[in-house]
Amino acid sequence: MTSTFKKYKKIKTALSEFPGVKTYKEFDLLIEIGYHQEQGCPLTIKQLLLLEIASQATVRRYLVNLVKNGMVRKEESDRDHRSVTLILSHATVKMLSKHLLKILEHIKAIHDEALPGHGDHKKKQKAGK
Repeated sequence: MTSTFKKYKKIKTALSEFPGVKTYKEFDLLIEIGYHQEQGCPLTIKQLLLLEIASQATVRRYLVNLVKNGMVRKEESDRDHRSVTLILSHATVKMLSKHLLKILEHIKAIHDEALPGHGDHKKKQKAGK
């Protein structure tokens, strides 16, 4: 049986395979921006800073890089033209969705390894039908 931390390392490896994402802080920023975008209320820079993912200077530095690399766009708010909201680019959403499937595959493999025969039981059930 694989050790707990070896399993975590497998998941960490999957997380490190995101193109254009160099740090876990960038990953955290993308997830928060995407989550709020998905909920229909995109974050402003101020709201992102208030999440305290990192220091304000660090968040701003990473955000500059994410915008420069085309992963995040700044858009003028529809409600308040003085405010700017943060939006993930279509390519970033597509990339994150694709890599989520890879992470889930890693987790499923770890789960199946932890419970030997678990996957075999389902296969036998399907074959018997």
